[in-house]
Amino acid sequence: MRNLSLPALTAVLVSTAAGAQTAPVTAPYTVQTQPGARSGGGTVNDVALWVNPADPAASRLITADQNNGLFTYALDGGELQAVTEGASSSVDVLGGFPLAGGTSAALVLSASPTLQGLVPYVMDATADGGGLTRLSPTEAPLDVGVTYGTVRMARLTDGTLQAFGGLVSGGGLRQFLLTPTDGGVTATPLRDLPAGNVLGLAVDPAYRALYVAQQGQGLYRYGVDADAGTAGTQVVGLGDGGLTSVGRIALYEASGVDGYLVASDPSANTVVVFDRRTLGRVGAFQLVQQDGGTDAVEQSRGLVAFSGALGTAFPQGLFVAHDGLSSSTLTDNLKLTSWGNVARAFTPPLVIAQEPADGGVDGGTGKDGGGGGVIIDPGGNPSGGGGTDDDSGCGCTSTSVPAMATLGLLAMSLLVRRRRS
Repeated sequence: MRNLSLPALTAVLVSTAAGAQTAPVTAPYTVQTQPGARSGGGTVNDVALWVNPADPAASRLITADQNNGLFTYALDGGELQAVTEGASSSVDVLGGFPLAGGTSAALVLSASPTLQGLVPYVMDATADGGGLTRLSPTEAPLDVGVTYGTVRMARLTDGTLQAFGGLVSGGGLRQFLLTPTDGGVTATPLRDLPAGNVLGLAVDPAYRALYVAQQGQGLYRYGVDADAGTAGTQVVGLGDGGLTSVGRIALYEASGVDGYLVASDPSANTVVVFDRRTLGRVGAFQLVQQDGGTDAVEQSRGLVAFSGALGTAFPQGLFVAHDGLSSSTLTDNLKLTSWGNVARAFTPPLVIAQEPADGGVDGGTGKDGGGGGVIIDPGGNPSGGGGTDDDSGCGCTSTSVPAMATLGLLAMSLLVRRRRS
């Protein structure tokens, strides 16, 4: 038998390492929102999850509506509250925001084209019917006079609260430091990133990473720190890794360092899953009716991926996708399912942070698994080699570390055999 050359071995191993799932799997949704008279004529642009710290089962979904503002929904799909202060293009929630008097609440930011800025609200966990109110009704929106299409917030590892907004006019991204004031909040600009037309954002403080979905370009990674520079690294381009288009993105945190980055692919009506540690593609899935009906999620403009238990309805976490063409409600709505349903649709299953009560086996990717790429430590430094580093701290390749290790061993074996011959 003829020995393979080193280049041939490399080609075989890289091909094997890139062998992540290609065809999308299907996962059933179990609940869908029922828009009421106030929101039924609107168009959902984004969705966020507020987790009730006292009663997770009483958590709320908040939608940003293109025509009417903000709406809240219970986890059973019922509409609870409408805050109609003009259009909203995006919404996000951050818990534990300090308020006057030593208390705290969940801060909600709405990107409002009508009010031209980022409008702050708070969610009152003790209020019935939703509890969403303006934080400072007499004050102008944050960064007034600027229109944002996307907004996300995060508590970074240094304890600061920061916001990131995708600029509509001219494109790009603006980063803010959020500071509580007496009865309100101020936003201090930290840097602008030339990130193109921003459709989706996800922040991963553990990896000091800011992920940006850029229209017509794909997924990019930037350093999340304000002094990390303005250069980004492309994680995956359109047409690569099974991503034909890109919309909203979300982070599923299975642990402090493990989990997934999920990206909506509206053109393909799928959600593409990337390993959080390696940034390699794991696979893709479609959200469909549990009974095999035809009302699958299409043209999604909002995602939520949450790993915590939310009562008896969602003990294994929650996945939510906006459905732009819902035949069930004759308008767009949200489809909800257990993260466990999504995870078990894959072979092997994805990681489920909340293990089944019956002690079911977790067949997920584990610490070093995933669909290729490099291992990135929580400090943002890649290991395993093969990538090109920049200010973002990411070096992305298509070959996994296990494959590279195998390649090295086989190459050594080949050299030994040649010397013996």
